[in-house]
Amino acid sequence: MRLLLLIVAIVAVFLAVRTLVRSSGSRRQVSRDARPERLKEGGAVIRCAFCGVHVPEAEAYRDGDRLYCSRPHAEVDRNRADADTHSQDD
Repeated sequence: MRLLLLIVAIVAVFLAVRTLVRSSGSRRQVSRDARPERLKEGGAVIRCAFCGVHVPEAEAYRDGDRLYCSRPHAEVDRNRADADTHSQDD
């Protein structure tokens, strides 16, 4: 019986300490009106012409007049467009 009481006490202390650590000032409170820092920097957000993912324009890959989230998407889209062009020529 004493062993069971000791285990319950240890678990209770562990849970209390964990709750205190989680509720301490380590978490910052963010209001709903606050914008993330990376968006405050400014700059446009573009939509990838291949997959539709939105990325900052500064990180986008440009291929002609189209913008992509990555170079592989630009290449896949270009290859697909080339294949469509060649199949229409036949």
